[in-house]
Amino acid sequence: MFLALHGFTGRGSDFAPLEKQINGDWHCPDLPGHGPQPLPDCSPEATYRLVEKVYADQRTTTSEPNILLGYSMGARAALFHALEHKGAWDALVLISSNPGIEDPQERQERIENDEILARKVEEDGVDQFLNYWIETPLIKSQKDLQLEFRQRMQKARAEHTAIGLATSLRQFGQGSCPNLWPRVKELSLPTLLITGQFDAKYTKISERLLDAINSEDGPKAKHAVIEGASHMPHLEQIDRSAGVINDFMLAAF
Repeated sequence: MFLALHGFTGRGSDFAPLEKQINGDWHCPDLPGHGPQPLPDCSPEATYRLVEKVYADQRTTTSEPNILLGYSMGARAALFHALEHKGAWDALVLISSNPGIEDPQERQERIENDEILARKVEEDGVDQFLNYWIETPLIKSQKDLQLEFRQRMQKARAEHTAIGLATSLRQFGQGSCPNLWPRVKELSLPTLLITGQFDAKYTKISERLLDAINSEDGPKAKHAVIEGASHMPHLEQIDRSAGVINDFMLAAF
């Protein structure tokens, strides 16, 4: 079983192209705050409960492995669940992941910036906010996705609500989530970190995360940099990302 968790403003349906290239029973829920009927509680605890429910309902009890995969915001949720419920998963895939903000001042600044964004989506509405969001430097490369798939993504994102996205920013933004850096060494399961070649910030974070995970009890994690991709490598370079994940699975199981 694959449980895949999307990024901010994303939908579970974003993983459809990846599903076609990686065998398994995929489950891709909309995270709290996302979709046409968003869950009103977007806190880390509520997000954990959602992941736990899908795990409990869908987990594989046969020889097939249970894999937790998360991208960006979804990677925060995935890492949090893997640390809180040790033994639930057979492997972990984190795409463009950041375990947390360590400096208290930087954390407060992020909370304030997320509040500005939350007010913007409330005041401007979903459509205008999404037009703004796609132009931000971190995810601007998503405009280069295949046109047909990008149009499907945009249609799915248009179903979001302003209150849902605003609540997600306030309750599950990077500044509101727990700093997991001190705990990443607790991971004992095979872990794959994926970043894009042109995403220097998150590639540097994943290099540090790799060292932290592997600091005790030998190597457990691997880091793959996807050529020709930025912050969303699993959709910007689907074939390469799927190949990396399939190779990881073969080596782990």
